Amino acid sequence: MAINGEPNRVPQFRQKLEESLADPEPMCLAMVRVETTAFGGDNHGPSDVSESDVDQLMAAVQARLSHVLRRYDLMARVEKDTFMLVVKTLADTRVLDARMYQLYGALSEPYSVGGKTVSVPVTLGAAVRLPAESAASLMKRTDKALATAGAAGGKAPVLI
Repeated sequence: MAINGEPNRVPQFRQKLEESLADPEPMCLAMVRVETTAFGGDNHGPSDVSESDVDQLMAAVQARLSHVLRRYDLMARVEKDTFMLVVKTLADTRVLDARMYQLYGALSEPYSVGGKTVSVPVTLGAAVRLPAESAASLMKRTDKALATAGAAGGKAPVLI
């Protein structure tokens, strides 16, 4: 399935995630789910963004994520307005927490799309990998963190 002119990268993302989890080098790793509400109506996104501008907007979101992520982090657009990330650091969870706020801050700045300036609500949920944790378990906990962040109004990232 193509999203924003790019083929779906979910299978490659999953494979890279499995490789990261199997890496014997000790590191602090977190999976992050970034959900934007880039679409008007029921999703509570900016209603003045036309459907034709949505791809441009999501490309801008992806560019901001790419700017903040490092070369060894992973990113995939998994739904029309959702990204999954794997953020790696050799430091501890305080560094990951700071990176979550860096991502949140970058994504919260207004965007210029279709000659308009729009703000896009964003919710970030992240889970730090537990020892010997499977990809499925990590994804499930990441979804829980996203739900927690959403229930709190999406005003700050949640890292569990």
